[in-house]
Amino acid sequence: MIFPVEVLSSIVRQATLVPEVLDTSPSIYFENHDAVIRDICDSMKTKVSLSSVSKTFHDVMENYLYEVVMIFRFQYVPTLLQRLHSMAPASTTPRGHRCRRLDLYLGVGNIPYDEEAWYEGGHTLWGLVPACPNLEILVARVIGTKLYMPCLTHKALWKTIAACCAKTIRRLDLFGLEIRMDRVKMMLRHLTKLEACSIGHVTKFDPLKDIYDDEEPKKRVISKGRCYAPIVFKDDWDYTTPSVYFSALTVSEFKAAKENSCWPLFTASAPYTLPHLHTLRLDDFDSKRITQFNFPRLRHLDMYCYSKIEGLSSSRGFIPDSLTHLTYAGESASIAQIIGFFPQLRFLNLPTEYCKFPDSHFTNPHACLEVVELATWYRYCDPKPQIKEILVAVQNRNLPSLRMIQVTRPGKCPAFHDLSPVEKMESAALGLTLQVVIRKRPIISFLAR
Repeated sequence: MIFPVEVLSSIVRQATLVPEVLDTSPSIYFENHDAVIRDICDSMKTKVSLSSVSKTFHDVMENYLYEVVMIFRFQYVPTLLQRLHSMAPASTTPRGHRCRRLDLYLGVGNIPYDEEAWYEGGHTLWGLVPACPNLEILVARVIGTKLYMPCLTHKALWKTIAACCAKTIRRLDLFGLEIRMDRVKMMLRHLTKLEACSIGHVTKFDPLKDIYDDEEPKKRVISKGRCYAPIVFKDDWDYTTPSVYFSALTVSEFKAAKENSCWPLFTASAPYTLPHLHTLRLDDFDSKRITQFNFPRLRHLDMYCYSKIEGLSSSRGFIPDSLTHLTYAGESASIAQIIGFFPQLRFLNLPTEYCKFPDSHFTNPHACLEVVELATWYRYCDPKPQIKEILVAVQNRNLPSLRMIQVTRPGKCPAFHDLSPVEKMESAALGLTLQVVIRKRPIISFLAR
């Protein structure tokens, strides 16, 4: 039996479908990222197998082979770039135009990345972003082998994302790429279709020493003490040197992108509205910059502001009352103060190793809070004081909806076994579940869930 092409296309589509692959809904806040990646890899293998069955299958699969592009080794980037620029027979558009999701994982897991060609072409992710003008999801996680520091990243990358992805991008996930907060602001204001945004390694804009939207960073110096020479990272690639990986034409494009990149035209004034954004994660929260935005649909917020409670207070205006999930790391803010800013909050995550909690004094009950998670990733922090404080609040009817206290560890921690049965008994008596979750340390430092 010979199936019509439309029927065959529908069959192979369903056979290779991964529902989460283009998901940008609020459910991604709880996404098991590793499981999704495994499913995508399995789907891609199936696509390749089907495309080799016959010419008919190959022609059908051409529509789906490059819909999702995922890279774990830099060595494959040059070949992939050529494929994305090439056109299939009888096609009038390059294959890269079919790409809707681009995932770049360099240095992740057991595959090292020694910053090969980073200063040569990393400022456009080696041309991959411009080659895929219809991207809906961009994930770039780069972990170099040199001191595990974030990569010194030229601002041309943020300009490239703003210029190429503004009309299509719905999810942006960046880690290991150093970006200053003024450029976060300048990039995000263009991405009005954005629904979920996670950016690691954000650095503050210091008005005393930084120049707004300058060429920083050009150089980073890491001191190793008096007895050793410092380690210097410099973005000073010599484009007259023949490339080990790319053609002369491609290298000339890299050079032009670095020298001639510019922000797209933007005439609106603050506040800048991102009407669809429901999930925001920033590992350094600059309240002066972020309050220039309006996020009317924000539901999930991870904020790391290493400042006094005033930092949280000054940020309050841009966060809608409908916020339901919050991860907060800061200083001098009590649990009562934190949740007092967010009346609809249901889930509160406190990375205890990054927080300093004064005693709470509840002035009004919080009616909605259901779960408090006390999380530690790198060192043991005794959760007993916070547990006791929460139990007292429940006993005093200040947290009438609370049903669970969750203590999260990255692995078995001997010190945790000192948690006495008393806390569990007191929790049970109040109708609460006190549970311990052993969870793999997140890839995005303390930012990822």
